[in-house]
Amino acid sequence: MSTTNDRGLSFEPLAEILRRCGLAGRREHSFPNDGWSGAELTQLRRGSERYVLKRDSLDRDWIARATADGPILREAWFAAYGPALPPPVRAPYLGAGRDDDAFALLMPDLTGVLFDWANPISGPELERLLGGLAELHAYPWVTSGDVDGGPWCPLRERITLICRANLERPGPARDAVASRLLPGWDAFDRLAPVGARDLIDGLGRDPQPLLDALGQQPATLIHGDLKLANIGIEPDGSIVVVDWQMVTMAPVAVELGWFLVANVASLPLPPDAIFERYAAKLQYASSDAEDGSRWVGGPGSFDRDHEDAAILVGLLLRGWRKGADTEAGVVHASGVSAAEDLAWWCDRAVEAADRIL
Repeated sequence: MSTTNDRGLSFEPLAEILRRCGLAGRREHSFPNDGWSGAELTQLRRGSERYVLKRDSLDRDWIARATADGPILREAWFAAYGPALPPPVRAPYLGAGRDDDAFALLMPDLTGVLFDWANPISGPELERLLGGLAELHAYPWVTSGDVDGGPWCPLRERITLICRANLERPGPARDAVASRLLPGWDAFDRLAPVGARDLIDGLGRDPQPLLDALGQQPATLIHGDLKLANIGIEPDGSIVVVDWQMVTMAPVAVELGWFLVANVASLPLPPDAIFERYAAKLQYASSDAEDGSRWVGGPGSFDRDHEDAAILVGLLLRGWRKGADTEAGVVHASGVSAAEDLAWWCDRAVEAADRIL
């Protein structure tokens, strides 16, 4: 029988999901993955078909604890009760239920479909992804049900998740990843110009000026963690996206800022070119949207203020990697060296702060 929680939402037992999908009694196999939240992934097999089972809970998952998730985990809610997504974007969940103290999500094994985070993507693949992203962001979400009252990831916790200040203060981020990421922040502090270093340090300690700037921009549904390893292009052209753990209603700048910094090693173009292409695709996707009464203040354009906010969000979250890559002498898939990339982001962040903070 299904269980009902304090939000009045029911989640059926995992055993029932497995039975319905013809997987009852199947052996679970280990499933190596690059995730770092603490969630457990296993593989189930039925003939030539492969499935992935994800178990997650507040006790296992430091990101869930750090982003005020629960008691119903955000991704489980989204898998079972989230809004339908506009084509070509698709969430691949086959079911979401309970397994003792954990939430369990079943999906196809998308190995070979999801991008490999270590490999560059092509120009046409980037164009397809940006087009799908624009369709998701431009969709006229209906306030009467589709996006009303969801357990969205809080914006403050999202944009400060792995900034230096959050890694240094007591909490889930420090316990889980500080030893891994703080050396990168040390490198950033050594290499970044003083103005950019002080700006990012200040926003980490007090993000309210950036939150205020974001509060002036339209909000829409965003995935919240668009690493390439969470995205794939299926043979029919659909864009499949997994790991909706930090899904939220927020300005598109939050999505674009993280997308650019999380995937910098693999993107074939520098940020300005990606901004330009995304803006054109967002305008196209918004061109046949319904009248304003159905929008949640949705974006119809992506202008300099949005770019500025994206730059600040991106550097606040991942300045550590830019510092580490620069010291390692990395050259990105775009042909831009990490040192040049760091200098560009620092210069743009200071300019952005002067304009919007």
